Amino acid sequence: MRTFWQRTPMANSENEKPLSSFSEADLHRLQQETLVQQVEFHHSLDSTNDRALQLATEVSKNLPLLVLAEAQTAGRGRGTNRWWTAGGALTFSLLIEAEAAQLPPTHWPLMSLTAGLAICEVCQNLLPKADVRLKWPNDVFVNNRKVSGILIEAPPTKQAKLVIGIGINVNNSLADAPPEVAETATSLCDVAHRQFSLPEVLLATLTQLEKRFAWLGLRDAELCDLWQKRCLLTGRQVKIEIATNSVVGTCQGIDSTGALVVKTDKGTQRCLSGTVTLL
Repeated sequence: MRTFWQRTPMANSENEKPLSSFSEADLHRLQQETLVQQVEFHHSLDSTNDRALQLATEVSKNLPLLVLAEAQTAGRGRGTNRWWTAGGALTFSLLIEAEAAQLPPTHWPLMSLTAGLAICEVCQNLLPKADVRLKWPNDVFVNNRKVSGILIEAPPTKQAKLVIGIGINVNNSLADAPPEVAETATSLCDVAHRQFSLPEVLLATLTQLEKRFAWLGLRDAELCDLWQKRCLLTGRQVKIEIATNSVVGTCQGIDSTGALVVKTDKGTQRCLSGTVTLL
C-alpha cells in the first residue's frame, strides 16, 4: 500500500501562507502515475541527496522514494562542485532499491548517462526547436549551455540502494544567477520565453526515467546509439582530468560501457570517469 506525507513549509508570519508550486493533489499524482511509492516534500532543504542518503538507512521505507524540494540551499554536484538553484528550479532525489529495479552493479556506471538521456528527451519535447545534448558523464545542455545535472550516490547500506539526484533549471531565469553561472548555464524558461508547470515537468521526467532505466541490461546497444546521437563532445577537442593525470584529444563519442572515447597523439583512450573541459 502506498503511503504519503508532506513536510509542512514554514511561513514568515502567522498570517502569511507559504507559496508552493506543488499542491497536495500534485504530490498524490506522483504516486499514482509514476514509479514513486513515497514522497517527502520540503519547501526548503539543504540537499535532497543528503536527505535521501539519510532515509536510505531506514529499512522500513517503501521504495522508490522521492525527496522533492522547492528550494535547495546546498545542492551538490560531482566532486566539490555546487549546484546553484533559485526559485523555480526543479530539484529532487530518487532513492531506489537497485536489485528490485533489476539494476545490477555492473550497470550502475551507465545510470548517469541513461538518466541524462531521459532528461534530454523531456527537454526536447518541451523545446522542440532547441539543440539538446548529453555532456558526458552527467550533464544536459540546451543550446550549448547547461540546463541539468545528475549526481548518483550509493549509501553505505547492506541493501543495494542508489540515490539519483537531479537538478533541472526550469523556471529559474539565469538572469538572476551569479555571473560565472550565467555565462555557462540556461533554463527552460530562458529558452522558451515562458514558464512551465513544475509538476508536469517532474511527472514527465519520472516517467521517462522509468522507461529508459527499463532498457538497461536489455537494450544496451540501443541506449548506446541514443547516447551517441546526443553526445555534445563528439568531434570536439577535449581535456579530461583524471586524478593526477589528464587526457587531451578529439572525442570520438561514448561507447557501450559508458566510457568516453578520445583519440590522442598516443592512440585511442577510453575514459571511464573524469572532469571534461572543451578546448
